[in-house]
Amino acid sequence: MSAQRTPEEEILTWCGVIAQLSRTRAKKIIADAELPYPLFILLRHFCHDPERKWTVSQLTEAFETGQSGMTKRVQKLIDLGYLATNTDEQDARIKWIHVTSRGRVMRDQLLNTLAPDQTAVFADWKRRDVEDLHRHLFKLKTYLDDNRDSIVT
Repeated sequence: MSAQRTPEEEILTWCGVIAQLSRTRAKKIIADAELPYPLFILLRHFCHDPERKWTVSQLTEAFETGQSGMTKRVQKLIDLGYLATNTDEQDARIKWIHVTSRGRVMRDQLLNTLAPDQTAVFADWKRRDVEDLHRHLFKLKTYLDDNRDSIVT
């Protein structure tokens, strides 16, 4: 007999399951696109605040990943013209990375490709239920993001 899971455990487990299932759906939908899904996710990150500039170190921290892998992904997006860099005025070793207008166009195209499926997922939901879930997930995401280093054991 398996142990009863708490609602908190199930919420976090289900968030992982939902992330995996939605990622798999999105990968299938954009499989023939110029940009593979992992690069789309990085591009979408830049487009969230298109005026913001990032260093590879900041991206590595935000994505909680290794620097060499992030450098390779960023370079691919630069090579495609979706990101560009500027050298820091104070320290020439620092490169500031930002999204280009071409990158925003590609992100918009891919979002438009994904939109019908995303809309269909919530087609039977009441608007209020979508808004409530959105509000609660935002609260959870914000807490986890703000408390990355405050792990309770």
